[in-house]
Amino acid sequence: MQNLTAHHLVRLYEEFGETEVTFNAQVIIESGLITSDVRLTIGSHHLPCVLYACSMKGARVIAEISQDTNDLLARSNSTATLRLGFRQSDEKSPVSFIVPCKVESLSEYNAKKPQVRFATLDFTQKPSDALVGILGSLLEIKANALRRRDQRIVLTPDNMKKIGLLSRESCVAIDGASRRCLLRDLSFGGAKVLLSMFGLPEGPRRVHLKLQKCEIQDDTVLDGSIVRVEDVEGHDDLVALSIQYSTDPPISYKQKINSVFTSP
Repeated sequence: MQNLTAHHLVRLYEEFGETEVTFNAQVIIESGLITSDVRLTIGSHHLPCVLYACSMKGARVIAEISQDTNDLLARSNSTATLRLGFRQSDEKSPVSFIVPCKVESLSEYNAKKPQVRFATLDFTQKPSDALVGILGSLLEIKANALRRRDQRIVLTPDNMKKIGLLSRESCVAIDGASRRCLLRDLSFGGAKVLLSMFGLPEGPRRVHLKLQKCEIQDDTVLDGSIVRVEDVEGHDDLVALSIQYSTDPPISYKQKINSVFTSP
């Protein structure tokens, strides 16, 4: 995640402090979570666990808790610590930190393995700025993707730099036929591209927009459909295609789009 100012971190904590992030496969990749570094410590017992969900106020984890550990938890007034580690693209070394917490509840996770428990944790103090920034950025992206879904970003040199585009040149497949095009604008929900009007099929058209020379992923393909075709003033041989995405874009794409709205 990008480096955030103290003011931005405060705003993220105030706006999203109670909101959980579920750590599915895509979120694990985009957050940089080191799954092998997630550990719940109860007294002298260090328990490897799976991070199921996390907010800035608490977490839910899956861990194997023996009867001895359960007894120790009861004697320690349910106090524990949660260790988390994340790889960050802008940092050479992973960031790891420990959050003091209290085990609010334990519930059965697998009837065949009664020692594997679902633990709900309440943080007893504010977590590190790193966790606030990681979770807050993910939640801010999700919120902006809804609020600003159709707000177009014209690809000026400055905006291209923020998004990570080295060129407006791209490729779009229309009903399976690949064609070169130029990106005019992008949004959370769609794009507008310029291309030659010659040979453009009539009627409903499915498209696959492939972003090239981009920091997001060279193989990022965005599925969608053409919702509008417009003439390009001064260019009789070109048309502008407005594309609406038909599937939810990957978080990596949303993160780059969001950077235009959150950059100073």
